[in-house]
Amino acid sequence: MPGMGKGSAAGVASSLQVSYTRIQVALMVGICGGAPYPSSEEEIFLGDVIISDSVIEYNFGRQYPGGFQRKTDVKDTLGRPNREIRALLAGLKASRARREFQDQMLQYLHTMQQSETKWCRPAIINDVLFEASYQHKHYGPGSSSKCLCFDGASPDGICEEALAAMCNSLGCNEKQIRRQRHHTGIIKAAIHIGTIASADTVMKSGEHRDHVVKTERVIGFEMEGAGAWDNVPCIIIKGVCDYADSHKNKAWQAYAAATGASAAKTFLEYWGPVARTERQYHWMVPFQKNSRFVGREKEIAKIDGLISSHNGPSKIAICGLGGIGKTQIALELAHRIRERDSSWSIFWIPCTSQESVEQAYMCIAQTVGIQEVKPAEAKERVMAYLSQESAGKWLLIFDNADDQDMWMKDTETASALKKSLPRSPQGCILFTTRNRTLAVRLASPYVITASELDEETGLKMLEKSLVHSDQSVEPGAAVILLNQLALLPLAITQAAAYINENEIGLSTYVALLEEQESHVIELLSEDFEDDGRYEAIHNPIATTWWISFQQIQRLNTLAADYLSFMACVNPRDIPQSLLPQRASDNERIKAIGLLNAYSFISKQADGNFLSLHRLVHLTTRNWLRKNGQFGSQVFKTAGHLDETFPENDHTNRKQWREYLPHSLALMGEDEFQDKNERFIDLVWKVGNCLYADGRYNEAEKLFVQVMEIRKTVLGDEHPDTLTSILNLASTYWNQGQWNEAEKLFMQVMEIRKTVLGDEHPDTLTSMHNLAYTWQCQGKLHNAVSLMKECTDLRNKILGPNHPHSISSCRALNDYMDEYNALTHQIPLTGEKTPQTRREVSAGSSAAVVTTLSSCKGHINLSYPQRRSAATLFLKNHPLIIAARTPSPAPEGQNLQDVD
Repeated sequence: MPGMGKGSAAGVASSLQVSYTRIQVALMVGICGGAPYPSSEEEIFLGDVIISDSVIEYNFGRQYPGGFQRKTDVKDTLGRPNREIRALLAGLKASRARREFQDQMLQYLHTMQQSETKWCRPAIINDVLFEASYQHKHYGPGSSSKCLCFDGASPDGICEEALAAMCNSLGCNEKQIRRQRHHTGIIKAAIHIGTIASADTVMKSGEHRDHVVKTERVIGFEMEGAGAWDNVPCIIIKGVCDYADSHKNKAWQAYAAATGASAAKTFLEYWGPVARTERQYHWMVPFQKNSRFVGREKEIAKIDGLISSHNGPSKIAICGLGGIGKTQIALELAHRIRERDSSWSIFWIPCTSQESVEQAYMCIAQTVGIQEVKPAEAKERVMAYLSQESAGKWLLIFDNADDQDMWMKDTETASALKKSLPRSPQGCILFTTRNRTLAVRLASPYVITASELDEETGLKMLEKSLVHSDQSVEPGAAVILLNQLALLPLAITQAAAYINENEIGLSTYVALLEEQESHVIELLSEDFEDDGRYEAIHNPIATTWWISFQQIQRLNTLAADYLSFMACVNPRDIPQSLLPQRASDNERIKAIGLLNAYSFISKQADGNFLSLHRLVHLTTRNWLRKNGQFGSQVFKTAGHLDETFPENDHTNRKQWREYLPHSLALMGEDEFQDKNERFIDLVWKVGNCLYADGRYNEAEKLFVQVMEIRKTVLGDEHPDTLTSILNLASTYWNQGQWNEAEKLFMQVMEIRKTVLGDEHPDTLTSMHNLAYTWQCQGKLHNAVSLMKECTDLRNKILGPNHPHSISSCRALNDYMDEYNALTHQIPLTGEKTPQTRREVSAGSSAAVVTTLSSCKGHINLSYPQRRSAATLFLKNHPLIIAARTPSPAPEGQNLQDVD
């Protein structure tokens, strides 16, 4: 330029536009004064480079008696850089981009310094910053007699000689030094991006400098930028040669000019303008349009609306279970946008590994014409390119963005991928991910969940996937197949590929899915060809989720433990209270949240119950088996259930009914059956609760196991063994299997007689129960004989007024009445006679119904009829509850008392 100042710069800028009509950006390169402390977190040193993102005229305003006021009206201030420049500078503010920019700048600087030594840096110890109030003037002898520096009447007076002198010749006090750089290692020039103050005057006052820095938040001072700013799109790039105070000198000007020029040359490598008339539109998508795609109109319309809307979001995420069809939604959307508007550039980056991401960025760089790009700088260069307005409208798709570490954590070889995302009002980034937590962190609040297919859409997809859909689709079989596959698109595609390759019908495939679990897993692990998936990635649904399992293991071990636990129980309606509770509430919430984020589980509305996806349940079990962990996980789950499963007290009924399906599922595992003696108490508790709920057939199987194990481990005569036999006998008795019950009651009675003696209370209880069983069988002679023996012994030992003695006596009288009625052929008239019903108190141990009047006839009712009558009369009396929920054959209690 012909001279310094805004006027000279404005004249040159105007002339340039006349001669060169298509200028897109002007670089104002040179030297400037720096603000040593632009903020509490930033320092600027001599030789650093300042790049402008805005400019203010700090001396343009009004001078009032009380001071100067800068004009800040919209019409009186300089405008912002154009959108293209703002986007580019925003990209350079990223830490890695700035670091790479500085490294390249230093290489160019080194080249200049090798050509001429005048561009070399002065001694670093000469980078000195004095206190803002300390002036540069004579402080000692050697000045002329006319020096103004000692004129007390003029505190700001400085003589011409002092202005041209160095600090050491003036005697500037070193105690007034605020900051001085020393050799503390490698010192490199840095770049700073921010607002620059521009004026026609040179700033040479530390106090005035600090005032402007504080009020206007500027990082440097110069004299030309404001002149060019309004004429052409402009960026100021200048090296810092002084601190804009009275101590400034020319020692650092050459080095600062060299750093500014080196930065300008580096900047030109990042700036890649494309003429509007020559703009090219790019298509870098690895898959053709899927002709079998159906449905998903709701998700596509929502995402398309967000992308197409004015001022729409810059980032959107699609999340959902692996295999739900996220990639296909993104692919269909990309093709629709291209068909509708060819001015969009669309790029696709597969995030299956760090290497695939790096390779995709290199391909994008080559596609858009970025020259001489190195793999290590490809991401930053592409980010800078897409952040420019000249890049036009673009959609950047990150598919399979599942690895949270890749996106959020820096490594020794690569920075977090989140830092390399471009920003532009013309562009949009679309993520597909299984991890909802990551989706929220990347694109909140614009997170779209890919839901399960409905049955109609699933049928259309299946029909389009089959080679001979008119012949292969069998009535009813298709619906059964879709439900077996949980309407999962990837599973449907895999099934269709198997059916096509093997030329089988749907019903045959359904039959394969209903075989043993190991065979089903083998079927779901069959690889298949699919043009809409990556060649290097295995396609089977079972393999797809193993990747998710590994990610969950790495992110949250408690979540992995919960998933393993749920694989060993029933997958539906798992109470959260059943999960291992060894962690804090916060840790449990995060673990469950992660499983929910991967769509492996779903929550009921109240949040108390969780359900595991059917195929995820199946695949998790196989994953544990492949890693040799399923057996140990079964034992770990059994140990937890053994501790938490409730006793069969009626107050625990709600809880045990919630836990029963999961305990039964666990106990059905082969691994559990092989070692069930380790958890015999759990089997016994579950059997008791089944018995209490009247599920006698299921209880019978468990009681048989308990009895056999206790016989083997404890012996036939151990009290726990006898209790187990009585449990089973009581179950048989409630099932009406009198003969089986009789054998067991007799076995217990004989053992107790031998071990405990004839007069022991437990022996007498066994006698009473066996007698009652004989009575129920109609073996009245045996019943009367045994009950008489029991009654005599109880009267002798307990006394005639003891409740057990009274119970035996009453039973004996009933048996004898029934026996006499049959042996003497007395007709059973069933005649109704006047009866007075007495209320039975809660503590009564008497029979359910007692009549105070005499009977003219005898009513012969079966056991079920008597229990129904008692229920009708007494509702929820404790004896009725006991009849429903006894601890089978309780010690010291007669079955007839309950009857």
